[in-house]
Parts: sequence; C-alpha cells; structure tokens
Amino acid sequence: MQSNAFRGLVMAICAVFVLGTAAQANWVFESGEGSSSHAARVCAAGEETLCLELGCGEGEPLSFRLISENMADMVAAPRLDTLLFVGSQLAGSLDFNATGLQTFQAPLEETHLRGVQRLKAGLRAQLHVWYSNDSAPEIHRFTLIGSRVAIDAVEAQCPLPDFAQREMERRTQEDPAARIVGDMREACTVLNGTLTEGENFAVPFDIDGKAPMDLRVNHGALVCDSTPEMVCGDAGCLTSLWVGLEDGRYRRVFMNAIQDATPTEEPGVVSIFFKGARCGDEDAGTCEQPYMLDGAELTPRP
Repeated sequence: MQSNAFRGLVMAICAVFVLGTAAQANWVFESGEGSSSHAARVCAAGEETLCLELGCGEGEPLSFRLISENMADMVAAPRLDTLLFVGSQLAGSLDFNATGLQTFQAPLEETHLRGVQRLKAGLRAQLHVWYSNDSAPEIHRFTLIGSRVAIDAVEAQCPLPDFAQREMERRTQEDPAARIVGDMREACTVLNGTLTEGENFAVPFDIDGKAPMDLRVNHGALVCDSTPEMVCGDAGCLTSLWVGLEDGRYRRVFMNAIQDATPTEEPGVVSIFFKGARCGDEDAGTCEQPYMLDGAELTPRP
C-alpha cells in the first residue's frame, strides 16, 4: 500500500515536472500593466538558449527579436541572416542586426504578414541561422503551441510599421551610385570575383524637367569578372532612374532590366526600350514604351 502510494506520488511529481518544462517551451505573452514593452516569445532551451520574439518597445512598431544565451557564435556577430520556416513553408527572410550583447532585431516587413499568420496556425517552426557565407545554417526548432494567443495579444499592443513610408525611405539615397557599387562589390566578392566599373555607369538624366538634375544608373556597367552577366540578360541590363530632390538626395522612381531609356521633350515622361516578353512576345525585338512620373514612380503611360 505504501509502495503504491509512493509510486503514485512520484508519478504525480514527474507529471508536474514534465508539464512545467513543456509549458516553458510554449509561446507566452509578456507585458506588465502600464509596461512600455510587449512581446510574444518562444524559447528553444538546452545548454544554449535561443528565444524568438515578436514585440515592440514604447513608441516602436512591431518587429522580430532574437535573444540568445551561452551561444558563442552570436556573442560578436554584428548581424545574422536567417530564414524562418513553419513546417516546410517559408514564413520569412529575417535580417537581424545586433542591438546589444547577444540580442538582435529584424524589421517586420509587409511580406512577413502572411508568415505571421502561419506562425499562428502552425505546429512547429524552424529558424535557419547563417554565421558565414561558406557554412551551412544552424537550425533551431520551436514549438508553435500557444502562438495564436500570444501573437494576437502582442498585435493588440504593438502597431504595424508604416510600410509605405519605410519603402519611400529605402528608395531615397544621398549617393545612389556609391550605394549600388558597394552592394554589387559585396555580392561579387561572395562570388569570388573582382568588380570593375565601365563607362556611363551613373549619368545625369532629366526626368521631370526641373532642377536639381536627375540620375540614371546602369547597373550593367559594373562587371564582376567571375559572373559577367550578374545583372544583365537577354532582356537587357538592370537600370535604375532617380529623381533629384531639393535636399540633395535622390529618390528611385524606376528599376528594371531594359535595353535603353531616353528623356522626352515632355517633362515627367521617359521612353523606355524593352526586349522580349515586355514587348508582348518572348521572341519580340526591341520596343519603345512611354513611362510617366506618377507621384514617386514611373509607370506605363495609358
């Protein structure tokens, strides 16, 4: 009798311990009354601990966060490239930047909203983390038990980012040419190549017929010797057009693979030359299409 009672007590204690341990791995919502910080959090625990959050601070929009403990690779990492999967479906590509010791933050993008819904509805998630370009990702697994309740709660407290304003800021640069050279040099280095700049890479180009002068950037004039056709193909070379702003910066109003682009006598109208599918047929030759400045972008003229 005593033996059976003892065994029953032991089993009850073990059950409480197991349930408590499992609960720690589930999603939770953390926010005190009057708190300036809100978070929906899940942690993958072990000798190393990694917690994934959706949350916000006071006056901030909703964003992703990573908090690690005892993870040597994350101590000195300035940024992390990650892919978040729910089951076998990609929920989002997250670019985390360090905000403190072993803490990282990634902006919530409009393209992530569907992935957030998958986090609410799924059973399991995986975060693939790359620490270098030449290594395989480290995979961290999370449960999605409790995710719907926790994420709904944090969404009620944290506003979504102003996606339109953020996109406008990304399309506005002080020196577009320098930024494009830097990005392409980084990509070329990853491909074990050396980047060289050809003629007519960045040239004045009048789009709106008023000062300051606008800019055309032919990305194809930058050649990576290991991958010569990195931004060029049968349709043409990647080209971006930038309107000059009064504060000295530029705003990108067009980017696509084209054959050529020329200003017209009509302010705000540009002739764009395409080849292939954009001309109505994959086998079509070059065709000319007028584009007009509509707010902050060039769009096909009706």
